[in-house]
Amino acid sequence: MKKTLSMSSAAVVDSMLSDSTAAEKNPDREEAINLKGILSSMTLDDKISQMIIPAIRTWDGKNVTELAALPDLKEALHKHQYGGIIFFGSNIEGSGQITALVQDLQVNNLENRGVSAHIPYFIAADVEGGIVVRLNDGTRMTGNMAIGATGEEALLNAQKTGRILGEEMAAAGFNLDFAPDIDVNNNAGNPVIGVRSFSDDPETVASLGKALAGGLSESGVIATYKHFPGHGDTAVDSHIGTPSVEKNYDQIKKVELVPFAAAIEDGAEMIMTAHITYPLIDEEVVFGDGKTKGFYPATMSKKIITDILRRDLGYDGVVVTDSLEMDAIRTAGLVPGEEDSIEYGINVAQKVIDAGIDILLIPCDMNCAEAVTFYDKYIDALITLVEDGSISQERIDESVARILKLKEKYGILDTKQYFISQEETIRQAQEIIGSDAHRESEFEIAKQAITLLKNEGETLPFTKGDKKIVFLGNQAGDAYTIHYALDQLKDQGIIDENTQVVNLALREQSGSEDGEVKITIDYYYDLKAKESKLHYTEELQEAIREADVVVGFTKNYDLSGLDEASEEYQGIAGAIADTHAVKGRFVLFSNNLPYDAVRFQDADAILLAYMGAGLDMDPTQRTEESRSMGPYNANVVAAIHMMFGDGTPTGTLPVQLPEIRTLDSGGVAYSDKILYDRGFGLISFGVQASIKSEEG
Repeated sequence: MKKTLSMSSAAVVDSMLSDSTAAEKNPDREEAINLKGILSSMTLDDKISQMIIPAIRTWDGKNVTELAALPDLKEALHKHQYGGIIFFGSNIEGSGQITALVQDLQVNNLENRGVSAHIPYFIAADVEGGIVVRLNDGTRMTGNMAIGATGEEALLNAQKTGRILGEEMAAAGFNLDFAPDIDVNNNAGNPVIGVRSFSDDPETVASLGKALAGGLSESGVIATYKHFPGHGDTAVDSHIGTPSVEKNYDQIKKVELVPFAAAIEDGAEMIMTAHITYPLIDEEVVFGDGKTKGFYPATMSKKIITDILRRDLGYDGVVVTDSLEMDAIRTAGLVPGEEDSIEYGINVAQKVIDAGIDILLIPCDMNCAEAVTFYDKYIDALITLVEDGSISQERIDESVARILKLKEKYGILDTKQYFISQEETIRQAQEIIGSDAHRESEFEIAKQAITLLKNEGETLPFTKGDKKIVFLGNQAGDAYTIHYALDQLKDQGIIDENTQVVNLALREQSGSEDGEVKITIDYYYDLKAKESKLHYTEELQEAIREADVVVGFTKNYDLSGLDEASEEYQGIAGAIADTHAVKGRFVLFSNNLPYDAVRFQDADAILLAYMGAGLDMDPTQRTEESRSMGPYNANVVAAIHMMFGDGTPTGTLPVQLPEIRTLDSGGVAYSDKILYDRGFGLISFGVQASIKSEEG
């Protein structure tokens, strides 16, 4: 039953901690945990620290991967009873290593003699699947937009994805995932959400978000719905700027808030905020310089967090900020104080807490002694603000009660689990993380997601008449995944083992010169080049001139790569022209955002895979510790299999694809005309595409 904000703060806290959730979530729990007793035993320092989750990416310039090697960090973590730790790629070398680090951190926390209460950590990471992963020998999964492309199977695939990601996280000791992303990607130019979104349809996002979160919860991992109230209709990345959504309340209720309302109705336990302004909804404020007027990001807005999220939507679960290190907060001059100063951080924190938020995520990266001092002063200053009444004690107690209740529900407060044999914990983690069963599920979902938009002249699948094929990667690293897929196809007998593969990108060659088929691998865009990045050598041009079919990879993240002045655009456009000049056929293979498909309508076939990450990994390589191939790109491998006839595309568009028009002033922009409708996709290689042309 949802709590109402009309109750007194003390009554809300009392009601929260009176609810018994242990038996519901953990029926084998030997004894109840007295949450009221824990709360009453906590000092104000303990309570405020419980509302903070720092990152420990590095310490004095070295990646934090082993706690025993960093006694100063161990001692630093003893100074306060932090609510948790968030992990990033710099912390993770393999499943055994991260499992040991997580357990050592929990034990170090529980052995801390400097705090009144000993409360185990939230162990958190951003494990969305797709382009956002952390476990470097785990299963990547396909990403949300690919799930959205699987049509009637999408609900099951979302739940399965959450379960697999959750099982692997839980095996390593993680109990909190900052996923799923339930932003509605209704802005094709969005530079930060994109394929992290399930769809541009709010009802689809709502249902798939709930399913993925359910899979996480089944695996014992807390799901976090993000980014409230919606990051989908933005054209600025909040990591580097402050996005603004020019919509009124009625408008966002019809789109952006739909998935969040559904999640709350379904019992959402944690929600992450967005550092986005809503000028047509929020109240204008004066910024830190005392002169500039503007609007706080949702993270700092009482109107959005307390009035809309808590009161209107009836949510009383835990609310966590997106990282407070992001430039939309850190460098925006929103409150008094110099950038990165204690004064600025404290003034932000006061606004965040007053807005109704429970957890402050990464006020500062705890990476050296100076950062530890920052946290000491930060927490002391917040204590002072509570003691002088600037922040109410009740407001703090509400947040801590929510945190404790959620930790208790998921068994995090049961301390015995952190002292079991580390050797056994690592063994179990290595069996689960990146397991063959998980890989098989990942590949099956990837195959279901592959979407065919166009197939003139039955360009796909390749036929026996296609003797010379060129795979033209976007970047040099793409060659690893292409070569891996071709080796798989040889091993499975789908292409002849004598097929000659000339990998110009990696300067490798396999197969026989006497083989009937020759496949050339290269790339057209050199990220490392100091001047022109267009990599279009004479050797490559010769291969294209001789080819029956050329497959060109595009890796679209925004419109910048689709402008005629862009060398990425020139690479693909030139390859299409050169292929057609010698009567060859061209396959446009869009392996990230699908919106670039409309830019190259002169391609003979268009295939979509919805993920551009992980192509530069060699899946055959293993570290000494890793028993798994790591988070490679199964989407691209599945698509290459289909190009050779191993399977038939069944995916359908989860988003609408608008026309791209050239501006008089130069550059390109999306128009209101929709070329491909949501739900479009060819389910047979032999059916020709019919391009939609409806006004959207």
